[in-house]
Amino acid sequence: LELNRNVDEYFTQTEQVAFCTGHLVPGIHHSDDPLLQGRNFSYLDTQLSRLGKNWQELPVNRPVCPVMNHNRDGQLRHTITKGTVNYWPNRYGAAPPTDPSEGKHVYVDYPAKVEGIKARLRSKKFQDHYSQAQLFYNSLSGPEKMHIAAALSFELDHCDDPLVIEPMCQRLTDIDIGLAQQVADLVGGTIPQKANRPNEGKKTKNVSQTEIQPKKPTIESRRVAIIIADGYDAVAYNGILGALKGAKALPYTIGPRRSPIYAAGEHKSSGKGIKPDHNLEGMRSTMFDSIFVPGGADSIATLRKNGRALHWVREAYAHLKAIGATGEAVDFIRDACQLEGMEFSTSSDVVDSYGVVTASKVQPESFKESLAMAKGAKDFIDAYTYEISQHKNFERELKGFPMMVAY
Repeated sequence: LELNRNVDEYFTQTEQVAFCTGHLVPGIHHSDDPLLQGRNFSYLDTQLSRLGKNWQELPVNRPVCPVMNHNRDGQLRHTITKGTVNYWPNRYGAAPPTDPSEGKHVYVDYPAKVEGIKARLRSKKFQDHYSQAQLFYNSLSGPEKMHIAAALSFELDHCDDPLVIEPMCQRLTDIDIGLAQQVADLVGGTIPQKANRPNEGKKTKNVSQTEIQPKKPTIESRRVAIIIADGYDAVAYNGILGALKGAKALPYTIGPRRSPIYAAGEHKSSGKGIKPDHNLEGMRSTMFDSIFVPGGADSIATLRKNGRALHWVREAYAHLKAIGATGEAVDFIRDACQLEGMEFSTSSDVVDSYGVVTASKVQPESFKESLAMAKGAKDFIDAYTYEISQHKNFERELKGFPMMVAY
């Protein structure tokens, strides 16, 4: 399986994908884990109810190589079987199953070593309901632990029955007393004072998404919204557009309207306007990895009067996304968030403050297609694209800034 492009149609190629853990290649087999065995059944059962008996014949699920099996008919059948022979045994004795001893391509179970006596019993390990949850929680970064507490609190907040809230808060003490106390405080439960079982702090690798980063920073396939209005700075717009495309990112132009928008000094009669991909009302910052706002006095004056433009900035900021701004847009971003502790550029120097990268004065050479993404980079485009490559700025969350922004 090679992931090398975005899908052409979301529903057909994403919503109808049906993974099945029962489909294995020779040399790989299931372990004796009872949970895994149950999930193996669940996957196939789910695909049957979602997509029907012939889910494996949908184009997105269809094997690349030809497959000869004994399946026939059923709901949403695609394959047209010519002739009368399909099942074995059949009256013609045709297409018998291959004997495992006759073909090297026949699937053979992995010869795993098994010791002990097989019995329908539950081992002591089966009664350990908390070690995996505790290991997972311990392995998360600080912001991710905050997300767990927030998610649990959000769900319990919709429950009015203490018979649900109290046991849940007590159950969390089996994982981590700090987590249990946070959740209990947020949902109005009795705050537990001691853990039901000790947390020895065991951790494992590659659970936290902060550990899963490419060796070399990249913004390939990242979606970046460039927000403009009439009178925008064409130098900054064209510069960022070229740099993003050169790095294989996906830039989208967003404006107050979808009809052409003209740069500073351009007249509508020139016919040079840029047609945005979306208007501010038709799209949300949640659909992008980052937003960039170029300068231009008239453009920023228009955006300041547009509540949806302000919402774009605040929402992207609260969601920890990288934000870039140049020229007059620096003050626009500053005023949209209005937070003490954030720093913004007042000169040609580049300022990176918790993933918000600003430069009040930029030149055409400030935007280049050859990037050297690095933390603390002096060039605006290098510093900004580095923040995009990090996906989100969790330091912003640790400082509590998102909680101070209304969005």
